[in-house]
Amino acid sequence: MSQFDYLFTPFKIGNVTVKNRIVFLPHFNALCNEDGMPSERDAYYFAERAKGGAGLIIMYAIAATRSGKMSERFIHGWDPKIIPALSKYADLVHEHGSKIFGQINHGGHTTLVNPPQLLMAPTQMPEPSSPFNTKEMELEDIQEVIEGFAKTALHFKQAGFDGVEIKVAHDGLLRSFVSEYFNRRTDQYGGSFENRLRLPMEIIQAIRNEVGNDFPLGIRLCLDEFTAWGYDLEYGIELAKAFEETGQVTYINTDAGTFSSFYMEIPPASVPAGFAVYMGAALKEVINLPIIAFGRINDPIQAEKVLADGHADLVGMARALIADPELPNKALQGEVEDIRNCIACNDGCIYQVMQDKAIRCIHNPAVGKERELGIGTLLQADKKKSIVVVGGGAAGLKVSEIAALRGHKVTLIEKNDKLGGQVLLGSKLPFRDQFQGVTSHLIKRVQSLGVEIMYNTEAAENTVMNLNPDAVIIATGSRPLGLDIPGADQENVYNVYDVIEGNAEVGDRVLFIDYNGHYKAAGVVELLATQDKHVNVVTPMSFVGENLEPGNRVMLYQRIMALDVEMTPHYEVTAIEGDSATIKNCYTEEEVTIDGYDTFVYANHNSSIAELYFALKGKCPEVYRVGDSVSPRMIEQVIWEAEELGRAL
Repeated sequence: MSQFDYLFTPFKIGNVTVKNRIVFLPHFNALCNEDGMPSERDAYYFAERAKGGAGLIIMYAIAATRSGKMSERFIHGWDPKIIPALSKYADLVHEHGSKIFGQINHGGHTTLVNPPQLLMAPTQMPEPSSPFNTKEMELEDIQEVIEGFAKTALHFKQAGFDGVEIKVAHDGLLRSFVSEYFNRRTDQYGGSFENRLRLPMEIIQAIRNEVGNDFPLGIRLCLDEFTAWGYDLEYGIELAKAFEETGQVTYINTDAGTFSSFYMEIPPASVPAGFAVYMGAALKEVINLPIIAFGRINDPIQAEKVLADGHADLVGMARALIADPELPNKALQGEVEDIRNCIACNDGCIYQVMQDKAIRCIHNPAVGKERELGIGTLLQADKKKSIVVVGGGAAGLKVSEIAALRGHKVTLIEKNDKLGGQVLLGSKLPFRDQFQGVTSHLIKRVQSLGVEIMYNTEAAENTVMNLNPDAVIIATGSRPLGLDIPGADQENVYNVYDVIEGNAEVGDRVLFIDYNGHYKAAGVVELLATQDKHVNVVTPMSFVGENLEPGNRVMLYQRIMALDVEMTPHYEVTAIEGDSATIKNCYTEEEVTIDGYDTFVYANHNSSIAELYFALKGKCPEVYRVGDSVSPRMIEQVIWEAEELGRAL
């Protein structure tokens, strides 16, 4: 703990003392059912982060009123029927010495439902990023919201929670009320700065009337909307000062962004880690309330520096503790190198909940399944086996880790001199270097667990059988398919792997054929464009990057549209000849010829490498295959499958 002089010291928030400065930040996880009641699965999700050592857990926002539900999976905060089930959240968190606060929100003009039944706003106007208009709230609507916040706060207290937080942040009614852009009312709830703040101020007072003055009450506050039309940090600080002046607010939980600047709410890997610490630091200079920092704070050393520099009093983490709930305990025990760091891909977490699907993580299969796969659930095998794993990509590494943890003797055969498989290639693409964190973590794990690694070994049937294994796991991955069109065998036609590995002679004008819609295509397009090449992306999809998480896609477009990139959606390439290609409209089937291209690059599907699996099948007591050797997929599905196989061995 010598490197952590601040992070693991207690801190007092009002009359509540938290054991350390690590805060699990609130975020919707879609783990509840659609009946508005808390769920056991949800409770164990939060308990896992308490078990992992976080000092304070702040539960995601629950709805203050029925009109404030952003999803059918939002808990009915106004309904006292939630109290017994909600008590389990508090009990489970308290078992591990952590504290838990509950957040309250009204979605206002933002929603995850498409289309929504009815959206509320201070003024009738949609969020600029939304096609859905709103109802301008009447005074009775406003009163219902005030009462709903107060009831919800009381229900949290009655359920044994240690404090509450209201959301004046990205997806919420209260942020739109304090916004000069969204609030164009002419009554007592609009116009002047004081009038725009009237609704949150009345809510604060109503909550105090219900829970008393000793119950911590915080504000999750958007300090900068990061839009051309919204407010900036200067205004955000004025909001914080006004809340402090009430004398009724206990702390400020900093935040930024709106649904129209979604990529700054939950920023992807292209946004630097710790990007928003400066906001909390600026706020700390002018107010005395405790400040919780946020903004891609990924590891404990980074968090310690935030505190040591005096930029905040506590450090908020969300995705970092989704990826590894044990981050606090590992840091406290001097095991920083063993932390499974978030890579900010957003594919497993925020992209899922945006679609109202249960939260996941691409390299922590236990997310959303904590009771089955979480801390302490991995048991030693009844019978210890000698296991050979062929292939050191993500699937082979993960199954090796889990098998070794269960006490098996594991030998891993890798044909190259490095482990990591296709992840090594993907990590070479622009802003994807952190992607390698998935396999670099697993490599550390298998090495520390004593897995024997045979490098530079092409596994043949006799290679494996000579090791006398009890079980063989084939994780040999996949290979790219060729293009099945006339002209695909020309010397100037390459797949994306040729480009990434540096085996392609790419000219100045490139026709890129995209059947992928994800980073395998988009990343190579950006790579080529940054080399001052003209790239025309032809895809049958509706738009380039169709399968990317929206925040990643927006930031990709911000970059490539400043480069020499042309996009031709709704077309597929049917033939290549010399420097020209025939492309066909997917809907009209009209064909046109485009020419003047030096090089053609394509991204399409892969095919499984499974020859060794079939050669060994029936010749060894147990033969399995895992990952791309079964079916080429995204890394999340591969890791999950490898975890389950490792547990079954």
